[in-house]
Amino acid sequence: MLSTVLRLPVGVLLLSLCMGLGTSAATIGVAVTSLAGEALAPNQSLATVPYGLQFLALMASAVPLTMLMGRFGRKSVNVMASLLGVVSALVSALAMAVGSFLLLCLGHMLLGVFLAGLATLRFAAIDRSPSDLREMAVSLALFGGVIAGFLGPTLARSAGMFFPYENYIAPFLMMGVVCGLVVLILIFLPFPNDAETVRQAQAAKREAQAEGRRVGSIVLSKPLYWFAALCGAVGYGVMTLLMVASALEMKNQNFAFEVNTYMIQAHVIAMFAPSLFSGQLVRWLRRDRFIFIGMMFMVSAAVTALFAPALWAFLVALVLLGLGWNFLYVGGAIMVTLLASPAEKLRAQGVNDMIVSSFSAVAALTSGACLVIFGWQGLQIFALIVLVPLIVFGVIVRFGGVPLAQPSGQADT
Repeated sequence: MLSTVLRLPVGVLLLSLCMGLGTSAATIGVAVTSLAGEALAPNQSLATVPYGLQFLALMASAVPLTMLMGRFGRKSVNVMASLLGVVSALVSALAMAVGSFLLLCLGHMLLGVFLAGLATLRFAAIDRSPSDLREMAVSLALFGGVIAGFLGPTLARSAGMFFPYENYIAPFLMMGVVCGLVVLILIFLPFPNDAETVRQAQAAKREAQAEGRRVGSIVLSKPLYWFAALCGAVGYGVMTLLMVASALEMKNQNFAFEVNTYMIQAHVIAMFAPSLFSGQLVRWLRRDRFIFIGMMFMVSAAVTALFAPALWAFLVALVLLGLGWNFLYVGGAIMVTLLASPAEKLRAQGVNDMIVSSFSAVAALTSGACLVIFGWQGLQIFALIVLVPLIVFGVIVRFGGVPLAQPSGQADT
């Protein structure tokens, strides 16, 4: 496996570092957002609204960002999105300083645009990798999130040592510093395939206009594409629903903020650590078995969470939840990559990320309200019900009906 990793371009390793740092910033947000929202919201059921708006902004910006990449290339758009991450942190810190719930919502909407740009880096890693290493490239790009597992919660806990402010201002300022590091790396990192990406996107648009059809109509008509997108969407949605609710429930059970951050830390590590070998697992197990294991992790997480408020139940459930997210998200991303031709890839990637973020947005927006309405036990049962349609859809399309080889005519980029 090490020899395979060493064959990847250095740029893929730097993109993995960017994703790790960017996810660290998001993890800081996860640790404090629901608590900050609870402190500023008119009532507890609105505590997760800023987090939900973050995913709504992610959803709304996913396709426009890929369209901009088709005109200007990945680099300039990713740098712009990362700068918005810095601005989002400053706005959120200001919101806590002046006690404005609306400003907190605005800050997290800007953070959503940053995360939409960050998510496209996994596809940028695929673009600059040989065709036989693309599974490993997307896995390694996501493995950068292990940095987030260790760094994010640690920075959230220790932010007060660097910024002597109370009321969650310090963690938000720390989030801005981390986003700034992503900006610096992206500015100095070459994107060698940007010109080819723009050329392919423009050529596809001209061809579609000449034929009187919409770009991306071919890949978007495939049931397997929608199954791949729903794997990431349902996995991300269920993960967000239970992760955000866990932070609130642990607070309701009088666990200290430090305990909360340690639980989130274990969860984030479980989300990203398997990415070091998940690309190889996809080849060994095939996509159908790999995705099925992810579904079973999700089911096990919801069942284990029923034993809360025991601390071990929170810990085990969050770890299983992270593992399930990884298997579904990685499996879905690899399927989307194999299904789309070079001319369709930006549209396919943008629509995929829009679907994923829409599920996450709904989960984040309703997590606090669902916890109040259904209670902790009812929330787990609801999560189990949500997983059933995905399993049924997977059986209908027989999971891994996509050949491991590239689609006809797909060239390395």
